[in-house]
Amino acid sequence: MGSIWLHNLPDILAGLPNLSFYQGWESRARSSGGYDALLGIFVHHTASQTSTANDTRYQWVNARERPIGAIYLGRAGEIVVGAAGATNCQGVGGPRSTSKGTIPKDRGNSNGLAIEAANAGTGEVWPDAQQDAYVALCQRLCNGYHFDPARDICAHWEWTTRKIDPAGNSRYATGGAKWDMNRFRGDVAGAPTQPPPTQPEPPPSNDWVTWVMNNQPVLRKGSTGVFVKRMQHLLAAAGFMQESNTANYDGQFGSGTESALKKFQGAAGGVQDGVCGPWTWGALMHTIDGIPTIKKGAQGADVKRMQHLLAANGFMSEGNVSNYDGAWGNGTDTAKAKFDNAHGLAPSPPTDCGAKSWESLLNGWVW
Repeated sequence: MGSIWLHNLPDILAGLPNLSFYQGWESRARSSGGYDALLGIFVHHTASQTSTANDTRYQWVNARERPIGAIYLGRAGEIVVGAAGATNCQGVGGPRSTSKGTIPKDRGNSNGLAIEAANAGTGEVWPDAQQDAYVALCQRLCNGYHFDPARDICAHWEWTTRKIDPAGNSRYATGGAKWDMNRFRGDVAGAPTQPPPTQPEPPPSNDWVTWVMNNQPVLRKGSTGVFVKRMQHLLAAAGFMQESNTANYDGQFGSGTESALKKFQGAAGGVQDGVCGPWTWGALMHTIDGIPTIKKGAQGADVKRMQHLLAANGFMSEGNVSNYDGAWGNGTDTAKAKFDNAHGLAPSPPTDCGAKSWESLLNGWVW
């Protein structure tokens, strides 16, 4: 059984936009367990035309040969981590030499991390946001695991001639042609090597809450991504979505989410338009009395909101309703400390949740 598990992915990928973690990712792996060695990155496309929710559910829940890939990259640039152990999408092929050693013939699954990017592969245009995210994701993985982009990134078609991915209209190919991987690897090597610049603190103001709420994205039916997931968790914290149903946290603003949001807006005394703008964000965060600073030992609705946002950011299990008990005990403290350390919040421990924490929990900012 492989012994290498990528449980440090939250730290490696911290600060990347549109990052989330699929329920159960920490223990998900093929039957052989963890990786035998981590020798490179394999880049793929899904050959599918469905939604992020459908793709990820298939790859990690429904596929016979699950899990398919460790990380999923959506068309809007959303990054979803689904497995910490070895996966099933690049078995037959090779061998291939990398800077860390040779991946043996037919052993790609247990020796390389796989990224599955949403694209039909038949000439579908790759959106700029997705291409940018592919480069940024690979750059972050190379930095975190000390890979050489020129030698350690491999296309599926370079591993086996049976495959063509990644392919399709992009900066790296026209029509349905296979990508020019030397150009892609060059972009990864040339990407900035430092983490993205931290977001500035809001200027001193007596109306800090309004400043924060006004800087949240406006969401409506059809929106997707991590901000939708955070909104869904806050709706669950308020009692308008079922906490134990992880399907409610899919990051897809569909009819069910719209209905829950309208009911919440009505109960909160707002306009039931199904649009999550500054007023609705404020109501979800219950900012009528300002956002408090809370610490270990605290209890109540503010703790519950924090627990849900920790889960939305991948630091607590989404499906474990005991995580949402509104009591800041040892388990919550451990999750908050990990979140703090990944987002540049200090000191941790001891932990607290004040202005910077709430902004990071809502926006994913790294300070």
